[in-house]
Amino acid sequence: MNQLLKELYGSKWDDLINNSKGTGATYPLLMKVNEEYENANIKVMIVGQETDGWGGLLEEQKRDIAYLMDDYYSYLYNLDNKLNSKRLKRKKQRPFWNRKNFKYFQEELTKRLPSKKLAFIWNNVSKIGMTRRGKVTESVQNLEEQYFNVFEEELKILKPDVIIFTVGNRTIPVECKKKKIIDEMPIREINFPNYLNIIAVKTYHPNAQIKGGKKEFNKEIVNFIVSKI
Repeated sequence: MNQLLKELYGSKWDDLINNSKGTGATYPLLMKVNEEYENANIKVMIVGQETDGWGGLLEEQKRDIAYLMDDYYSYLYNLDNKLNSKRLKRKKQRPFWNRKNFKYFQEELTKRLPSKKLAFIWNNVSKIGMTRRGKVTESVQNLEEQYFNVFEEELKILKPDVIIFTVGNRTIPVECKKKKIIDEMPIREINFPNYLNIIAVKTYHPNAQIKGGKKEFNKEIVNFIVSKI
């Protein structure tokens, strides 16, 4: 999988770099997985919105593909090295990663499916972010759409069985249909016409301010996924 990902990113890299000047884009999120993921019975991808300042300013050309894939790997799998220790402390406090979201789904799905080998990875609907927090500008969005539209190709390589989109109203960059509302909550079952065996849902981003919190929504998401496996 990692070799295929590297080849995918490499096929886009020069055009991306050459067209990044003046956009304010940061480096793209380049994925790398461990053997546990490759060998898992149930592969779960949890998707956020975009990264904030990931890797630094793209047009400065200080990072390469290998560095960025290793950086993703260190961050995802909590490798406490000198470059990563401060980020890991902040990571534990971020709603996307703690019990409001990633950690909750990781723990609850593992507990509910004890006979399965589960593995979890992270992705974003916007693969390229900004040096500031928040939604990307139109110029960065256009840069990604024209020169680094890789989300669907990543799905083909990584073959997730389950995708949880915690992205609010952000667009999913793969052809899909909203199938139904689960128990009349703001949780949508997502159907991919070209990937019918993927179980997918879409809900609020964990930073969203929801009266009463997202706890009940997350429980329903877990119940729904377990019922489909």
